[in-house]
Amino acid sequence: MSGRLRRAIAATAVAVACGAGLLTAVPSAAGATGPRDESLDFRFPAADPMRVPGTNTFVAFGASMRGNKLPYTRFAFSGGTFQRRGAVDGDAWSDVRFPDGYWARPSSPLWTPAMYPRREDGRIVYYLFYSAAVPGPEPAGQAKHCIGYATSLRYTGGFVANAHPLFCPERGWAIDGDISRRRDGVFLTLRNGAWTRNRVTALGAARLEFDRPRHVRRLGESDVKKLIDNADLEWTHHQSPPDDVLTIENPNAVRIGGEWYLFYSGNNWYANRYATGVAYCGTALIDNRCTPMYEQRAYFSYRPDPDGEPRFRPGLPDRFRKKGLPGNKRGPGAFNAFQAPDGSWWATWNYITDASPLDDPARRSRLGRLTVTGSGPTAEFSVTW
Repeated sequence: MSGRLRRAIAATAVAVACGAGLLTAVPSAAGATGPRDESLDFRFPAADPMRVPGTNTFVAFGASMRGNKLPYTRFAFSGGTFQRRGAVDGDAWSDVRFPDGYWARPSSPLWTPAMYPRREDGRIVYYLFYSAAVPGPEPAGQAKHCIGYATSLRYTGGFVANAHPLFCPERGWAIDGDISRRRDGVFLTLRNGAWTRNRVTALGAARLEFDRPRHVRRLGESDVKKLIDNADLEWTHHQSPPDDVLTIENPNAVRIGGEWYLFYSGNNWYANRYATGVAYCGTALIDNRCTPMYEQRAYFSYRPDPDGEPRFRPGLPDRFRKKGLPGNKRGPGAFNAFQAPDGSWWATWNYITDASPLDDPARRSRLGRLTVTGSGPTAEFSVTW
């Protein structure tokens, strides 16, 4: 990753504007509050939804933005659908405690947070996994980043950061940690910079071991197993600047019908061509390599508008795209699939706002219903408003 891109990522993580909104039901069709409208989307990028145990309330946590290190928004499932909210309810990082010898910079923005509620000794412990910059002389956006975690007895705050990182390879960065929970264990998926070779990047997964209350055993480099790289994924390379790595990132692994699928982002996050891929991983997540689906094209991407304003014209060409997402927003990435209380599948993803110029993207996240038809490597995924 180039120094220019690192600086841009750091700046964007803290520069997304915070807005206000009202609680309203998900619209059934396009219109004033339809899929082109952004007023009821989450105000932060990288929205990661968590169900509050035993309730129909969900909480989306996002990457750091102006005024909030760990912004969150509550939203409810009612009548077979989710309610949209375009408001930030608070900052869950505002009263964090750092132990002596804390591994990261306390001032570092948090990237790609993932919240996991776990029952321990008769109570719920909330585990927050996040990426942050390590200490050093480099500016925050250029410093090495690793994955750590913090715990609290409430999701709205009171977090205590663990003194040591969960995973920090000797070579390269570790970012974009996400959590997948199934009967056979709890897994962390991530982008592992130790595997970057000749600009090619790779994603992996590891099984987590909760070895004592409010603690996860630290991962060594041999614990993380490679799932996929992008050496042959041409859509992730398209028009990538020569000083940047060829990027895949933001892995989200879900098990549907006994089979694992991996959603991931590819290409340059600041560009319209940033998109979402899907890979099939089989019946076991870390015992198999994942295979890109649909002839190795981006699965969900922006459809360029050749007759629109200049900022809407660039994008991936037709040969690298399969289908779009509601609203056809630019640069859709950080796709995150999850289940509602009734078993239906939903997803969040972030995008470049319509008002953003080409050289200064701002991102929000939105919510849609995910439909899966078929199974195995030929399954079909669609998202509706």
